[in-house]
Amino acid sequence: MSRRIIPQVALTLSLSLSLGATVVACDGERENPYAVKKKSGAVDLHSYEEEMTPEELAAARKAAGHESMDEIAAENAKMFEKGAQEYIKTRMPEYRDLLKEMRGYLDKIEKQASKWKDDAAFAKFNDKYKKDVKAFLDDYDVLTGQGAEGGETQADLGRAVRDWEALNNDLGPGVADNEQLPKAIEDIRARLTTVEESLDKIEADESLEVNKDYKPPKKKK
Repeated sequence: MSRRIIPQVALTLSLSLSLGATVVACDGERENPYAVKKKSGAVDLHSYEEEMTPEELAAARKAAGHESMDEIAAENAKMFEKGAQEYIKTRMPEYRDLLKEMRGYLDKIEKQASKWKDDAAFAKFNDKYKKDVKAFLDDYDVLTGQGAEGGETQADLGRAVRDWEALNNDLGPGVADNEQLPKAIEDIRARLTTVEESLDKIEADESLEVNKDYKPPKKKK
């Protein structure tokens, strides 16, 4: 078989083109074989979040499929409230007793106020009353974790207790003649009703779990 003879001119041209391509490749920017390639359309939030405005960051997070900070906060608040309601449901009898006792004190003030004609008459009532109030508040602090437990329900209960404490500070001879007394008592009772309605909803919510290992603390005698 005869070998194919390549003309010298063609060989020279071929080598020139090859060398030229090599020079271009050498002179041009080389691709780094170790560079990490990013996927098309991907957003590296960590690289740019310091340069973004809050609005731009929120839009970028949404585009990347991440929850917004408001959505995360709302979800955390929802989980916190669920835990707070389960705390109350576990201690439901104690909360019911607390409201009943507090309503009893309001009834007592309403009935006895007209009898406080002087300091002696008021002292006869108040000596025992203030001891009962102190014991009540001690139990209240234990039950509510110093007012830190109970979520939204505790917000209403705490307000009712603070208003009641303020009312107690204003008690004394002649208070029955103050036209604000019935209104103050009515407002506290209304807030207690709101708390009771919350307790009813919590008790009826079957999705809330009760801590079966919980044991109520013994009350001080």
